[in-house]
Amino acid sequence: MQAAQQVRPTTISPDTEIGKITTMAATSRPTSKPSFVTVSRLGPTQQAQNQLLAAISSGDYPPGTLLPSERVLCEMFGVSRVSIREALAGLAATGLIDIQQGKGAFVRPRVADEYAGPFGLYIEMHRDELSELLRVRGALDGLAASEAAVHASAKARASLTRAHDDFKAAVLASATPQALTALDVKFHEAIASSGRGTLLPGLLKELNNLLVESRHILFAREGQPKRSVADHAVILQAILDGDSAKAQLCATVHVEKMWSWVEEFHSSKLGAS
Repeated sequence: MQAAQQVRPTTISPDTEIGKITTMAATSRPTSKPSFVTVSRLGPTQQAQNQLLAAISSGDYPPGTLLPSERVLCEMFGVSRVSIREALAGLAATGLIDIQQGKGAFVRPRVADEYAGPFGLYIEMHRDELSELLRVRGALDGLAASEAAVHASAKARASLTRAHDDFKAAVLASATPQALTALDVKFHEAIASSGRGTLLPGLLKELNNLLVESRHILFAREGQPKRSVADHAVILQAILDGDSAKAQLCATVHVEKMWSWVEEFHSSKLGAS
């Protein structure tokens, strides 16, 4: 394996952005609404890790490439060896690099092409956060379904049925993952809106906005759209029957299946690399 040509990163200076704002404030007093520079709160370890990730993602360090030594990276980034070691350990934990004792850190093969893109990268870097996000969504979806089973009006139940029928029809018509995502969100938001209050629907709307890309990938999996139709049918029936406990359980399990897939995706892809 050959080392790639060194890529010169930006030297990390935690006070750089703060200094920009201080200088602007001291030299002029704007008469119009000021435009502030976002202050970075990332420490040197995270900044070094982010720059190494960017270099790997852009192809500066292809798979199989030996990264510069810790000493060289310290000089390149202008940070301590502790920060570099922690940054490399973080990348190794995601499976992006393989640290070999006495040899150095090598870039590992990336995830399969069919899972490339923002979601694949997010799994590599933030699997724990995504899993937590899905667990929260599962709990909230379960609560929403339970509330809907108890409080949904006749009009709300009719809307839920239409949303389910629309999603099912789209699946039978082999709609795109993007179209299925929109209809899936519509179904789940209809459930949340069928209960009481506005806080729960608002929270789920925000979570759904964060999980759009993940749904695209999920519905691209062979057989997944039909599995979702089956899950939706069970959830809907429990709501229509007024069975709050069953509705909550089915809605929670429905999201947990995606959570399990994220865990399996991470393990299988890194194990195969």
